Amino acid sequence: MKLLLLRHGETDVNRVLEHGVSGPGHNEPVSFKPGQDTNISLNVIGQNQIEEIINILPTAIDSIYASPLLRTKETATIIANAKGIKLDGIIFKDELKEYHAGKLDELTTIDKMAKAGGKNWGSGALCEYDYKPWDGDSSETIYARVKEFIEELKDSHPDKTVLCVTSGGVIRMVYKILLSEKSPGITKHIMIKNGSIHEFKL
Repeated sequence: MKLLLLRHGETDVNRVLEHGVSGPGHNEPVSFKPGQDTNISLNVIGQNQIEEIINILPTAIDSIYASPLLRTKETATIIANAKGIKLDGIIFKDELKEYHAGKLDELTTIDKMAKAGGKNWGSGALCEYDYKPWDGDSSETIYARVKEFIEELKDSHPDKTVLCVTSGGVIRMVYKILLSEKSPGITKHIMIKNGSIHEFKL
């Protein structure tokens, strides 16, 4: 199976909270402020990123899976429309949802530290974190759910090309699951920009 992991296009959450965003911004009104719900639409830059990435994706995609979050839904929809895939053919899976930081999720790093009383919740780059004290996820639970999902894909889609539209934390966890035994610490060296594609042969 050829597994393609695509990080959704940019949102204003990514830009405001500095979630791996680089380059110039946009002139549209910003649709997010710290403290608000992070489940928001792609911004103009994000929409353009996905329009551009369509030309790089394979012509033949056998299945599209996506996280049910708004940013990944929109990303998958743009791709499906461009590839002539029916929208009801997109399979939405909770297993592809980004890890959630609970009560710290919508905050800047500085505000997270203040609300957490100076406690360290871990590292997203290392895929070692624990947001359970703030009603969020831990890296152990995300590791288990993503690993099980990959195994299911391998069994059900042999010799197929599968596209999964997801978030940076899930993609980074896939690197850890598949490659950390051969390359310990690989997750901190991987660049996962909005609209980037990551290909694995399983």
